[in-house]
Amino acid sequence: MPRSFDVRDRLQSREILDDWEPPAEVLRQSYRELDRLHRWLGNRAVVLRELRRLGVGRNSRVLDVGCGQGALLETIHRRFGCAVLGADLRGGCATSTVPIVLADAVQDVLPEADVAVCVVMAHHLAPTELQAMIQNIARSCRALILLDLVRHPVPLMLFRWFVAPWLSRINAMDGETSVRRAYTPQELRQIVQAALPGCIHGALAVRYMVAPLWLRQTVVIEWQEAEYP
Repeated sequence: MPRSFDVRDRLQSREILDDWEPPAEVLRQSYRELDRLHRWLGNRAVVLRELRRLGVGRNSRVLDVGCGQGALLETIHRRFGCAVLGADLRGGCATSTVPIVLADAVQDVLPEADVAVCVVMAHHLAPTELQAMIQNIARSCRALILLDLVRHPVPLMLFRWFVAPWLSRINAMDGETSVRRAYTPQELRQIVQAALPGCIHGALAVRYMVAPLWLRQTVVIEWQEAEYP
């Protein structure tokens, strides 16, 4: 591991897929590989567990913010039988089997939903943008499950040794950048706490969880019941 890595320094470099629009098939392959990675790391299981805890069922609607091509939404729909909808900067694609709207979750009006999920997307945003996204989601959703990476030497080392060799070059390079762009648990907590006073509804409950070996961090926010416009 390079000596230059310091957990106090959040990397500002953008990832390859942030700025490059690859051919459609390359993008599909990258998303499929990332979906398998999320399953293997247990991220998908954490999201499904939290959705179940929040009481999601057939009459619910789940919004995935930063959904890619909708693989997680397909699983959520199969598991709970609920309505699902995605929002992504790239919008949907010809192969998507779930509805996906083109939207910037930081500032665009988002569809109404019972629960929003946001998986490994928070580190793409600056602190003020992440605060704004949380406040924006609160306008149309009653709860948010936010799962992201942790900036820490251990997950970076594990990624380099045990994960990157099995990934495509793009995902391997972006994965390392993602860990180094991620927030520490303390930083994420501070961002969430700064965002909550600006939410249209008061928070009923906020839970913070950090997985062993700093493999992931999860924040679950439940806002007070209210009629949403």
